[in-house]
Amino acid sequence: MKNVEVGNTRNFALIGHSGDGKTSLGEAILFAAGATRSQGRVEDGSSVLNFLPEEKDRHTATISSALYAFDWDGHHITLVDTPGDPNFNADGRVVIAGLDGAVLLVSPIDGPKVGTEKMLRAAREGGLGCLAFVSGMDRDRADFEATLEALKKLEPGAVALTIPIGSGDGFSGVVDLLAGKAYGPDGEADVPADEAERVAAAREALVEAVAECDDELLEKYLEEGDLADEEVRHGLVAGTHAGNLLPVLCGSGPRALGVAPLLRAITELLPSPLQRPAFQAEAEEGAEGAEVAADADAAFAARVIKTVIDRYAGTLSIIRIVSGGLTPDSTIQNPATGEKMRIGKLLLMRGEEHDEVPEAGPGDVIALAKLKDVHTGQALSAEKGGAKLPATPIPQGVLSYAISAKSKGDEDKVYASLGRLVEEDPTLHLGREASTGEFLLTGMGELHIRTTAHKLKRLFDVEIDLKTPKVPYRETITRRAEHVEGKLKKQTGGKGMFGVCYLTVEPLGRGEGFEFVNEVVGGAIPRGLIPAVEKGCHEAMERGPLAGFPVVDIRVRCIDGKHHSVDSNEMAFKLAGSFGFKAAIEQARPAILEPIMNVEVTAPDDHIGDVMGDLSSRRGRVQASEAAGSNQMIRAQVPMCEMLEYASTLTSLTGGKGDFHMEFSHYDDVPSNVREKLIAEAQASSGDAS
Repeated sequence: MKNVEVGNTRNFALIGHSGDGKTSLGEAILFAAGATRSQGRVEDGSSVLNFLPEEKDRHTATISSALYAFDWDGHHITLVDTPGDPNFNADGRVVIAGLDGAVLLVSPIDGPKVGTEKMLRAAREGGLGCLAFVSGMDRDRADFEATLEALKKLEPGAVALTIPIGSGDGFSGVVDLLAGKAYGPDGEADVPADEAERVAAAREALVEAVAECDDELLEKYLEEGDLADEEVRHGLVAGTHAGNLLPVLCGSGPRALGVAPLLRAITELLPSPLQRPAFQAEAEEGAEGAEVAADADAAFAARVIKTVIDRYAGTLSIIRIVSGGLTPDSTIQNPATGEKMRIGKLLLMRGEEHDEVPEAGPGDVIALAKLKDVHTGQALSAEKGGAKLPATPIPQGVLSYAISAKSKGDEDKVYASLGRLVEEDPTLHLGREASTGEFLLTGMGELHIRTTAHKLKRLFDVEIDLKTPKVPYRETITRRAEHVEGKLKKQTGGKGMFGVCYLTVEPLGRGEGFEFVNEVVGGAIPRGLIPAVEKGCHEAMERGPLAGFPVVDIRVRCIDGKHHSVDSNEMAFKLAGSFGFKAAIEQARPAILEPIMNVEVTAPDDHIGDVMGDLSSRRGRVQASEAAGSNQMIRAQVPMCEMLEYASTLTSLTGGKGDFHMEFSHYDDVPSNVREKLIAEAQASSGDAS
C-alpha cells in the first residue's frame, strides 16, 4: 500500500442482484489495474474474490463479501465484492454502511431486480456516491437503452456515461461520452463513423442531465446550448456525490470491455473520504452528535464492517478507519464495552491473502487480528478522546431450523463452533426455544442455514441435523372461572401433607403474560405459604390442558384456602396450587394461540397476483400493497406455521426475483380445524410415549 493522501483513497462496493456479474466485473477491474497477473473466472474456480470452498463448489453465488486492496494511478483503492443472493446480501448491507462509494451491477436483459433495488437503497441510505454498470452486453437479448429507461424509473438521475457499440454477438466495445473515445479489445480508438449521430445524442442527454443539477450550469446551457467538457465533468462529480446523478456505464466483465472507463470513473466520480457525507458521532444525552472528519491528525475512530474466521490468523476484525491513524502496537478501545486493547499487525485484505502494512489512515479498510469481544457493526475509538460512532444495525434472520448434533457427544463442540460462526456472521442467531426445548439456528434463508452447516463441517469437523422447527403455540383461557378448589390431603398416619386453595382465573390481554394476586384474608393460608401456591401455578402453566403448550395471558386470584397446623408445608401448597390451576383453566374454556408474523414480500409487478394468492392460501391477511421502485411490496400478517418453508415457494413463484422479510407480531386464536389437528397430534404423541 502506497502512502497516499486521503483525497486519493477510494473504497467502494460492487452491489446488485445475484447473477448479474459482480464478481466477474471485480476480476476484470483487478486485472485491468494490474492488481492480479491474470483475470480470474468464477466458472473455473480461479477467482480471487470467490475463494471460499462453498463458493468454489457452487461456482456462482458469492456468500460473503470479499475485499481486495490495490494501488492504481496514484490512488489506493479497496474493492468489496458483496453477495447478491438474498440469503447472503445482508452481509453486504452491513459492509457498505462503512464505505464511501458503490458500483451497481444491472442486467441488460432483465433490468433492475429486487436485489438491485434493495442494495441501491442501502447504498443511498448510507450516503454513498453511486455508479451503475450494465454488465453482459455481449449476451443475447442485451438491450442497453431499455435497461437505462428502467433504471430511470428507479433513479430519475440515471444517465449514460458510456454507451455500447453493438450488443450480443456484435458487441465490440463502448464509447466514453466525456472522452469522446471508443474502447474495444485493442484499447482506445476513435469513435466509429456510423456511431457519431448516436454518440452526439447521448452526450447531449448527459450534458442536459448534468445542467439540471446545477443552477449556474443550467443557465449557461440554456443560453449557449452546450457546456465545456470540464464543466460537465465538474457537474457530474458534484451530482454523483450528492446522489442527484447515477452515471451509467456498460460493458462485459468476462471480456474486460468497458472496464477502463469504469476504473477511471471510480477514481474521478466516486467520493474520497473527504468528499462523502460526514459520519456522525453518537449523541451525548441532551446534545446533537458531532460530525467526525476524515482527518489523519484527529483521534482514531473506526467502524467494524465485517468479521472473518481465518484458519491461520484466527478471528479478523475488518475495520474502516473514519478518522485518525493506526500503527502496529497502538492501543484502542471498544466504546460499547469500555475494553482497551493493544493491536498487533495491520493487515491489508487481498482476497484470501493478507499483507502487513506499517500504517493506515482515514478511508483505509484493514484487518486486525484477535480483538477480544469485538463484533461486526461495533465502533472502535482512540484510548482517549476518540469519537464514538453509532453501531451499524444488523439485519434480523427470517428462517429458523431446529438443530442437533449428528453424533452423540458432539453437542458441546457443535454449539461452541456455531458460536464462532455467529461471531463471524451476525445475521445468524443461535438460541433455544424454551417452550419446545429445541435449539434454533436462525438465518436469512434456507441456503444460508445449509451453507452454515457446510462451513461447520469444513472448519470444525462437526455435523448437525436440520429439521423444521416446532411452532411455539400457546394456550390461554377465554372466560372467567371462579372459586375452583385445589386440594392435597395425605393424612394416613404419621406426618401428612395438607393444603387447600381456592382460585379464580380470568383472561388477560394478549401479551400480558401472568399475574398472581393474593386475596386471602384472616390467615386461611399462612402468608409464608402463599408463594408456594404461586409457584405451583407457574409450574402448571408449562403444559396446558388441550395440547400441552404453555399457558399465557392469565390472572390467578388466590381468594381462600385451608391449612393444618402440622401437616401443611410449602410442598403441599405448591401441589394444591398446581391442582387448582389445572382444574380452573379447564373450566375457563381454554383455547390455543398461534404466533402471527408481520411479513413484507417484494416482487415484480407481473408476479404480484400469484404472490397474493399464495399468501391468502396460507391464511394471510394482506394489509397493504405499494410500489417499491419497479416492484410491488405487499405487507401481510400470516401465521408462523404457514411460513416455515416459504422461501423456496417464493423463489418458485417469482423465478428468484422475489424477496421477503418477517418478524413476530402477536399471538391469535387458531381456527377450529387447526385446533383439532393440534389436539389430535398431542394425544397421539402422548399415546406413543406411554
